[in-house]
Amino acid sequence: MKTFGLALAALAALALSACYPPTTTHPVGTTVGLKSDPALIGTWKSGPDPDRKPGEFYYYHFLTNKDGILVVMVPSTGGEASDVIAADITTAQFGKFGVMNATLVPPPDSDDKEPMPHSVPILYRTDAEGRITLYLPDEDATKDAIKAGKIAGDPGKSGTDDAVITADGPALDKFIASKEGQALYTKPFAVLTKLN
Repeated sequence: MKTFGLALAALAALALSACYPPTTTHPVGTTVGLKSDPALIGTWKSGPDPDRKPGEFYYYHFLTNKDGILVVMVPSTGGEASDVIAADITTAQFGKFGVMNATLVPPPDSDDKEPMPHSVPILYRTDAEGRITLYLPDEDATKDAIKAGKIAGDPGKSGTDDAVITADGPALDKFIASKEGQALYTKPFAVLTKLN
């Protein structure tokens, strides 16, 4: 999970990590409205992060595709087409926070053109200076919530399989907006500052 979180700050480990963060089978926000948040469009810089090398930063490029869906692209320092990580993003607003439903799409040079079947619900908050803080759902907290019956899903096997929330749209939105849902998001993994 930590490996994913660090590299998702570059979205790179989304494709490579053996430990995928909790996902949902339905997007968060169907009852409040799935929209593309125009405030995200542009180029953002993340870092510095104490878990990365000093001076190491990642750049997030949020673009709108022809269907009006946001796409985030995060290039790696490697320079290869396969090093570019991309995800389709839908967003929903819940008062003081928003949720990005991030669905990984294959790199440009991949033969596989199908996106991942589930999306990662990334919580984000904007501060007074316009910076955005991103939070992944905690794996153990998500598994515990599923096991306790607070939200429908598959907790996976202990320490090995990844948690999948299977609740329908209304139940998922109600849960994410609740204290129990907010408790899944405990540690930020990236702080983005807009460059343009």
